[in-house]
Amino acid sequence: MLSQKLFFSILFLSSALFLTGEANINIGAIVNTTFRIGREQKVAMEIAARRFNSSSSPIFLGVSELNSSDPFEVITRAKDLISWGADAIIGIGTWPEVATVLSLAATSTWSSRMPFVVQMSYPATGEMRCLAAIIRSFNWRRVIVIYEKDIYGSSSGVLALFSDALRDSGSQIDYHIAFPPLRTVSNATDMIRRTLTGIPRQLSKVFVLIRSSLELTVELFEQANDMGMMAKDHVWIVNDDVTALLDSTLTPSFISSYMQGVIGISTYFNTTTSSYHNFSSDFRQRFKQEYELKGEHLFEPGRHAVGAYDAVHAIANAAAAIATNAETGSVTTLQGSLSTNFTGLSGFIEFTRDGLLPEWRGHSTFRVLNVVGKSYKDLGFWSEGHGFFENEADISRPEGVVDVLRPVFWPGGTDKIPGGWGTLKIGIPNATSFDQFVKVEYDKDGKLQPTGFCMDVFREILKHLNYDLIYEFEAFDGSYDDLVNKVPSKRAVNATFTEPFLSSGLSMLVPVKPNHTAWMLTKPFTKEVWFLILATLVYTAGVVWSLERGSNPEFHGTPWVQLGATLWLILSSIFFAHGEQNRSRLPSHGIFVCLTRNSIYFHRAERVYSYYTKTVVIAWLVVVLILTTSFTANLSSILIIEKLEPVPPGSRVGCDGDSFVLKYLHEVLLYNNSRIERIGEPEEYVKAFKSGNITAAYLETPYLRVFLSRHQDFSVSGETHRLGGLGFVFPKHSLLADDFSEVILQLAENGTLKELENKWFTFTLSNSPPTDNKRERDSLTLDCFWALFLFTGCTSTIVLLLNGTGTSIAFLRRSFMVLWRSTRNLSPREGLELPKVLSISSHQEDNHHANTTDIV
Repeated sequence: MLSQKLFFSILFLSSALFLTGEANINIGAIVNTTFRIGREQKVAMEIAARRFNSSSSPIFLGVSELNSSDPFEVITRAKDLISWGADAIIGIGTWPEVATVLSLAATSTWSSRMPFVVQMSYPATGEMRCLAAIIRSFNWRRVIVIYEKDIYGSSSGVLALFSDALRDSGSQIDYHIAFPPLRTVSNATDMIRRTLTGIPRQLSKVFVLIRSSLELTVELFEQANDMGMMAKDHVWIVNDDVTALLDSTLTPSFISSYMQGVIGISTYFNTTTSSYHNFSSDFRQRFKQEYELKGEHLFEPGRHAVGAYDAVHAIANAAAAIATNAETGSVTTLQGSLSTNFTGLSGFIEFTRDGLLPEWRGHSTFRVLNVVGKSYKDLGFWSEGHGFFENEADISRPEGVVDVLRPVFWPGGTDKIPGGWGTLKIGIPNATSFDQFVKVEYDKDGKLQPTGFCMDVFREILKHLNYDLIYEFEAFDGSYDDLVNKVPSKRAVNATFTEPFLSSGLSMLVPVKPNHTAWMLTKPFTKEVWFLILATLVYTAGVVWSLERGSNPEFHGTPWVQLGATLWLILSSIFFAHGEQNRSRLPSHGIFVCLTRNSIYFHRAERVYSYYTKTVVIAWLVVVLILTTSFTANLSSILIIEKLEPVPPGSRVGCDGDSFVLKYLHEVLLYNNSRIERIGEPEEYVKAFKSGNITAAYLETPYLRVFLSRHQDFSVSGETHRLGGLGFVFPKHSLLADDFSEVILQLAENGTLKELENKWFTFTLSNSPPTDNKRERDSLTLDCFWALFLFTGCTSTIVLLLNGTGTSIAFLRRSFMVLWRSTRNLSPREGLELPKVLSISSHQEDNHHANTTDIV
């Protein structure tokens, strides 16, 4: 019995029946009553024959019982039935057996025409689509297919159907195993073990059994269980061939020992109709009566019993069609059988012109089972064109469709959906330069438990996968290139990377020097600004002296005294600008030293008297306030910022020696080998810089963040060359890589990756000193202050001009008054003594100044 799908074929041997009145129909049946399937078929056909004997065309059933699956015995029993006069034979199990019996019937002198076969099973298309739907519902992308071959290629055709169904659902066959017919193998156990051992380790662990005999089913699950392939994270899905054995041939002890967690599908038939209830009642009674003493303890009919009953029903309907049309002449059994249609126990039955049941969506309905304990439980139902249903009553209601089946008991006893990848071996670099990313550590039991940013990302991804992954870490000694080449594809070119979970680039690392020089205090302003400040100070001082020397007694006296008062007034405004800009009175206790030829004078400037002077001083104080604030701010930033050492052309640079970094330095940045120093540990970079062996180093930006957090005497210079980022490596075309990439994008969107970065990396490249070495940009230029100098210069000039005009007018007025008075009191001998008056006034003023300002 290589293919149970052909077991319910009907071989019509007599091509024409001439029925007048009542006629008998002889039906032969070949069943193997060694197994429960044959026993169910025998009882079911006997019930059907007895039920249809009351019709106008009585049925006579002749059952030939087999004791083995030997095809020669099947042929012998078929020959006996032909000799008996069978009009049709039910139960030919394989195409070789069918072909042999057809040959026997064609050469028989009893048959007037070539016999034909009607197949009592639906095409496998619906069954393959049901299996693909189950795989899609659990998001398995790749599967391993197992089937048993036959010499006529029917199993290969089913494989093609299954491949198409998988492709339509977004999955594919990763690997397939085709076993030869097990009865032809001398050592089946050894052959199966060698075949299972040869499955590549990195492939999917979702196994789908699409065709199997009883012998292969038993041997396969025994060896798979012994080899650990029925353990956690493995998936086994079986078709109708195997699930039919759960109710019949396979013992409860075998099921509980070797098939726990298996998912299966079974052809659905409605068990709620009155016709099925009547059949089920008769079946339980007769089956118990005949086979209870032979070891049977389950008495419910299976799908094979239902199929056998409907096969007899189909023959009875064909005979009825012949009897009905007998009045019109000869009617062939072929015409009668192909024209029949009825609703049997398994559903609506109607044959195509080729003698097959058509592929109707209404007929593609399957029960989904899950093996638990000594039997199985229902997970739900699947109907093509609709989907999954939890309850049988919902099949006819589209609103009862659900997305997933009931919870499954998986191999290994777990409730979480397996990933179907088996135990993944994950390589971890044993020695890393920066252990913030990956660090090999062991727990108290000696189990490898690596830590680091990459490991946190890996574990976070596992939390968001909708299936479970079983994995183990393995420390690896060697470079990253060697580690990638250890991926099962054997070559890095055949490896695939996930989406990067940390962006990366290649940047230049250079040392920084302290920005401290002897002339540090002059750096806030450029030379032009300092010159203009000095010129403005001298000019303002001159204007103040000119305005105050006539009215302010503190500006009288010797030239040195006047110069000291002027300078104190202007200079003190610089140091007291923040507190005194709104006051006309200057600091009252400021003392300065004036040098004369004979002695030293201490002078104190108290206040200014002229409103013109106050205007000039206020404008100057505004300028001084802005200049001092700018000076303080720029000097602070200059003291904080350090300068980068320039990289002379042709200098030697260091790198960590990774192949892609070397390739980038050679092909893009055009460094030759003589200018590249390979450096391993981070501390070796510091030594190489101090020794002068290198003047710069190229590191990936994630590593730079760690290095700069430890060494503050270095910084990044120049542009960053984008190189992708850090990701996980999988074999080429691995669907795990696609799932990981999808989760990485989710973690990036919800901010989880950023949180992990902040946990492990406190330093960002934005904290590095600026890369510009131009001094001019540190100092504030004249462009920033020319308006201020123009403001104070114009103010001083305008006030000086206004004051000069006022003094000239006052001088002319006084001169005119003196002249007028003199002409009125002038004697003939007196002349005009205006110069004398002016001379006396000037002398008195000088004496007053000396009396009030000079102190020994």
